[in-house]
Amino acid sequence: MADDTAIELALRPRVPMPYVQALGGLAALAVCECVDGAQILWPATVLLDGAVLARVSLEAGYDGSMFAQVGVVFSDARDDLSAIGDAILARADAWEQAVAAGRSAAGPFASFAGDYFDRMAGLDEQVELLFPNGRVYCTAELEGIDVWGRICVETADGRDTEYAPEQVALRLLG
Repeated sequence: MADDTAIELALRPRVPMPYVQALGGLAALAVCECVDGAQILWPATVLLDGAVLARVSLEAGYDGSMFAQVGVVFSDARDDLSAIGDAILARADAWEQAVAAGRSAAGPFASFAGDYFDRMAGLDEQVELLFPNGRVYCTAELEGIDVWGRICVETADGRDTEYAPEQVALRLLG
């Protein structure tokens, strides 16, 4: 992997462990804020003009304290990686402060869910939900995300349902 196509950040956020899962979406949001016209394909893929611009990965664990490894791999070489990395760090710092101040008591996405929502691809459109093995589970209308980062959809039979990234993947139609 060339140095001009990826960002790798080691973070030690002082947040509850269940909150760390929000860092992937937070990093995708920071990338979108640095690239005009970019959108988030839930949970943490960045699209530009409908094509994948970047994929965000997240690993977390303990080694004396909690850590998170955030990776962003771009589809092409970029000359703004340093600025994007700084934006991710700034977003992560602001998020950590919001959590400490109780502004994310409802869930890890609470302090930035509105910004994330504004950048989501496929809102109010029909999407396919895929099982982890890639098979289609159902088609539904994408309504947004909740404060835990789960997608909210309305199924064909009118049910409003939420799904976590561990349950389904999202594919845009059209």
